[in-house]
Amino acid sequence: MTAVLLYKHFIPLFLIIGFSMKLWSKRGTTDDSLRYYWLTVISTLILIVADSGETWAQGSTALRNWRVLFSVIGYVFRPTAALGIALIIYPRQPRPRFLWIPNVANALIYCTAFFTSSIAFGFGEEYNFIRGPLGYTAFVVSYFYILVAVWMTWKRYHKKDHAGERYVLYLCAAACVIASILDMNSEGAHVNSAIIASSIFLYIFLRSIDTDRDPMTMLMNRLCFFEDTARLGASISAIASIDMNGLKKINDTIGHEAGDEALRIIGRSLEEVSNKNILAYRIGGDEFALLFLRQDEETVRQVIEQVRSSVVSKGYSVSTGYAMRGGKYASVQDLIRWADENMYADKAAYYKEQIHDRRKRDQEKEEAH
Repeated sequence: MTAVLLYKHFIPLFLIIGFSMKLWSKRGTTDDSLRYYWLTVISTLILIVADSGETWAQGSTALRNWRVLFSVIGYVFRPTAALGIALIIYPRQPRPRFLWIPNVANALIYCTAFFTSSIAFGFGEEYNFIRGPLGYTAFVVSYFYILVAVWMTWKRYHKKDHAGERYVLYLCAAACVIASILDMNSEGAHVNSAIIASSIFLYIFLRSIDTDRDPMTMLMNRLCFFEDTARLGASISAIASIDMNGLKKINDTIGHEAGDEALRIIGRSLEEVSNKNILAYRIGGDEFALLFLRQDEETVRQVIEQVRSSVVSKGYSVSTGYAMRGGKYASVQDLIRWADENMYADKAAYYKEQIHDRRKRDQEKEEAH
């Protein structure tokens, strides 16, 4: 059995060991998705052991019970590994428990092989494999989880201009499906390699996305902003500079947690208007920016007003400024500079109005007394 394990599964075992070392180095972190990576890795390892055990047990009818056991384990943990991938990519926390239902049902179906050979699978008089009417359930459930992962990938990243790498994940999903089909009617073990390789690609993809993201607002960060201004320079038609008003007062009077929540709310307001042609960033502190690709000035004004109105409706305020490409705005650097100057002018007018309103309120109080 050991010889089969090494000969048939050397590559996926090598990948599992290397990937496990990386996951182990991240232990103790608050990353909730790590448990689902471990679910996929351990499930794949169990699949490899079960496949090797089944190959070993095929050689003797005296090992029939062992062959049933290893076959059941394989059919149970195949969709479990796919479930792990779906849970990793799922965008919200906590992950929904209903996703476990197909997996549990699949396990119950294949466990009937311990008692009867007519439902899922069994072995004939000549020790040949016989698939029952529900013998393809493990494949169907696995495909379901792969579809969930594809759908969640599209839902999370289809609006992001900077996430074209997501197509690598679609390729991984296709590889898992093809590998599963190849294994369905053969003694191959392609799916084990496909699953663990997909997990590694997924890990790399999500970590690369994280390096471009501001962890508080989940908008793209300052580094990504300057990379994109260089990469998309010819397509940029306008840049908007957005700065929160009154963050210091919130931090000093209510606390930094309240200030952080205010920034997250502004981030969500910017996220609402973002798409592949309108990119949103948190530059740092209470500073945000929007890049407009191939958009006219009317659209730019409408988007900025939508952001402003959204923020005001949630009890906060922002100062804004923008600059359109054209005329003397010959470069991206010019756009950034003029957008900032226009924003600061708007902020100065805001605080001037605030002082006027405060003096007016104080005067009204004095007159009332």
